[in-house]
Amino acid sequence: MKNKTITVKRHSSLYRVLHWMMVTEILILLLSGLNVSEYLHFAFISRGVSRNLHIVAGLAWISTATFFLYYFIMSGESRWFGFSKTSHAFDFFVHEAKSYIEGKKVKSPVGYCMKKEQYIEKIIPTAILAWWGWFGLWAVMAFTGLGILFPESFYTINTLCHAILPAFGKAPAATRLIHMVAAMVIVIYIFIHAYATWTFGLMGSMISGTRKEPVVDPER
Repeated sequence: MKNKTITVKRHSSLYRVLHWMMVTEILILLLSGLNVSEYLHFAFISRGVSRNLHIVAGLAWISTATFFLYYFIMSGESRWFGFSKTSHAFDFFVHEAKSYIEGKKVKSPVGYCMKKEQYIEKIIPTAILAWWGWFGLWAVMAFTGLGILFPESFYTINTLCHAILPAFGKAPAATRLIHMVAAMVIVIYIFIHAYATWTFGLMGSMISGTRKEPVVDPER
């Protein structure tokens, strides 16, 4: 069974649709956000149109992301990303970094069992760290965005942001800065994510839904 591979369904149609919907919404948010930002202003359409577009895209993204999380849990996909696995994921990350420095290739733990007709391991362990990083950034972006849009209803968010950045005279200003910084971190994450999926050959599966996976022993 050595070096044998099998084409399997890696992602459902709904999973892929939700993924690309969020990608599109995030790109719209980043572009419109640059146009309304007080710190990184980049005008290509009117500020008023950008603000309205940013609000609509933001609310749409929150809705899509919420449903995605629901589906992520209900479909069982979340079991590969459990928080209890972060320690192992960090160890694997250290191993990856060490191997990269030494010029060695890291063996992927991903494997599919033909007998059980299921994955034994579906993801690279460092993807667990990336997932929780995404989750944290999404939460920051969602709550600070709501704090900016509805300051009276989400005054607690603005108060917390002001406590983190007390130098600002007004709480909403602190919230806007944290919102912008989180957005810039997301941009970095996007490039790292794109590079990693391309390097490990995962990009195609997010389009077609299938991928050739190595077959592993049922007793593994």
